[in-house]
Amino acid sequence: MNAPRTPRVAPMWQEPGVVGVLLVGAFLTTFALTVDFPRKARGFHGDESTYYVLGHSLAEDFDFEYRYEDLVRVWREFPSGPQGIFLKEGKDVELALSSELPFIRRIKHDDPERQERLYFGKSFIYPLVAAPFVFFFGTNGFLVLHALLFTLSLAAAYAFLRTRTSPIAALAFSMAFLFASVVPVYFVWLTPELFNISLMLLGVFLWCYKEVAGPVVPSRHLKDEWGRFLRADVSTCLGVVLIGVATFSKPTNVFALVPLVALPFLRRQWKRTCLTVLVFTVVVGGLFTLNAVITGEFNYQGGYRTTFYANRGFPFLTEDRTFRNSGLPRATDSVPIDVLFNRGALTTVFPHNVMYFVLGRHTGLVPYFFPGVLSLLLFLWAGRQRREGFQWLVAATIALGALALLLYMPFTYSGGGAPVGNRYFLPYYGLFLFLAPTLFSARSAFTAMAVGGLFCGQLIVDPFYTSFNAWAHPQRALFRWLPVELSLVNDLPVNVLPSRSKLRLPGDPPLTGYFLDDQADRLEANGWFWIRGEGSTEILLRAPVWVPSAAQGPRPARIGTLVIDLMSGEKATTVRIDAGAERLEVALTENAFKQARVQMPRGFPYKPMPGQPLNYIYRVRLSSSTGFFPLFDMPGSVDPRFLGARVRLTPLYR
Repeated sequence: MNAPRTPRVAPMWQEPGVVGVLLVGAFLTTFALTVDFPRKARGFHGDESTYYVLGHSLAEDFDFEYRYEDLVRVWREFPSGPQGIFLKEGKDVELALSSELPFIRRIKHDDPERQERLYFGKSFIYPLVAAPFVFFFGTNGFLVLHALLFTLSLAAAYAFLRTRTSPIAALAFSMAFLFASVVPVYFVWLTPELFNISLMLLGVFLWCYKEVAGPVVPSRHLKDEWGRFLRADVSTCLGVVLIGVATFSKPTNVFALVPLVALPFLRRQWKRTCLTVLVFTVVVGGLFTLNAVITGEFNYQGGYRTTFYANRGFPFLTEDRTFRNSGLPRATDSVPIDVLFNRGALTTVFPHNVMYFVLGRHTGLVPYFFPGVLSLLLFLWAGRQRREGFQWLVAATIALGALALLLYMPFTYSGGGAPVGNRYFLPYYGLFLFLAPTLFSARSAFTAMAVGGLFCGQLIVDPFYTSFNAWAHPQRALFRWLPVELSLVNDLPVNVLPSRSKLRLPGDPPLTGYFLDDQADRLEANGWFWIRGEGSTEILLRAPVWVPSAAQGPRPARIGTLVIDLMSGEKATTVRIDAGAERLEVALTENAFKQARVQMPRGFPYKPMPGQPLNYIYRVRLSSSTGFFPLFDMPGSVDPRFLGARVRLTPLYR
């Protein structure tokens, strides 16, 4: 009898990580090619419209310009138009000799074609890279690019972790790191978030792999050449290029260069240090120069930059809709000194923001980036023999990136446009991977997947729903236990719901209310609202600016006492009140009325925009112990709601 032949398997297919990465890549690519994106997305999120229009303009018109044809193209897939698009007028630049350094003077003139063309007020690099994919696959080309970037990031994560632990543990933690976080949600966003995190992760990988990899073991396969490349200086240069591109895409990504410069500097490798700085400078400087050649401005967010929405119209939509009369100015040309150094910015706002940054309900590292937090904890817990010197530089870079966001953008550090998690910090998340110590086990991957899944599992199952309803998940499950970011009141996802945000509440002058969940019913015209039966609701109160007298001028109001009027319905209930400085329980019999007064804390100072007045923010939690159905408990009623207690809030200012 002949013995069964052992099938010959190529060495590549014997590596668990290779098989896992290819399977994920195949799945993501087929998803990207087949999903009906316009129908699933239901419109644009955040800055998507700008990148969408620019990507199609590059793919179909081969230019960087916004014209009437670009607007028509949007309506093919999104009849609501390019909501939130950022545009700017271009400039013609004339160079003239000068007697002062640098002996050349730039003279700007208005674009003579500004009535027919505009330019985009965002970085062009992400749409430029996506343009070939959009050319071949249409709008789905953006997702095909994302599939490629995600697969490369997973491969890099596995390759790095494979030098630290077993193949199974490396593959498991790589999968958990990317999937048990908010990252997959941004797979379906037509914005540079996934692009940026991939560039940062790949750039740092190309630099630090040689720090942990052993010598190449000859095997006469292609991986020998790949291994030599990863261990050579040229791979570091490529990593610097990727980080430079990420920096042009989002300037706050610049800190990712720090470890690449600091390590050779500390080792007194002056040539490598200078080469790293030179390559980075050439890449970033070249891209900003190219932006100046295209638009006449080095700063793509500067100049006369405006955002547009359907209620005011889009430029060139009709003859009377122009750039100047239909947009909202949004230039970023200066440092907001009065925002960064207002009363309480460092003493109150910054300490709270550190807590929010780690534990915040809408932006925290723990709920949205738990595998990275676990990687940091494993790094800190590991002994000296299991850590590498470069990892301290990576940890310092992460801290520096976070610190820069919190100090420079104290009231917008997560990004506007109803983000899911902290999209401004998302590129730095990839750096947590490189903190992993040696010899960690698959148990770490299980912990990362289990805890990360408790928070993000519900988000990534349907990223389209999560993106369009970013306000929904923070009011459920474990998120309810986490603190609400008072410093981000204008950027919280609930702001996309006019029925629950910036509502006028009683007061003289009136309060502004933000209802963070669906446990409070719609606000009535007289300021009353119902708490859902057996429900608990949280409300943010924004005190106004008022003028006590003409001599004193305007000043921010502060709530000293909050008067809470309470009414029960067909069932007795107990209302619990938590105002921060004081807690109360008020028992109500059937159809009863009571009034409670609670002392309020000092309030959280809030000043998000230059030129805007300072306000104070307060949080109130209200709950009802029981409830009733008018449909069943009130004869003749057809109201199906489950109601607990009726509430009205009135401030008494200090």
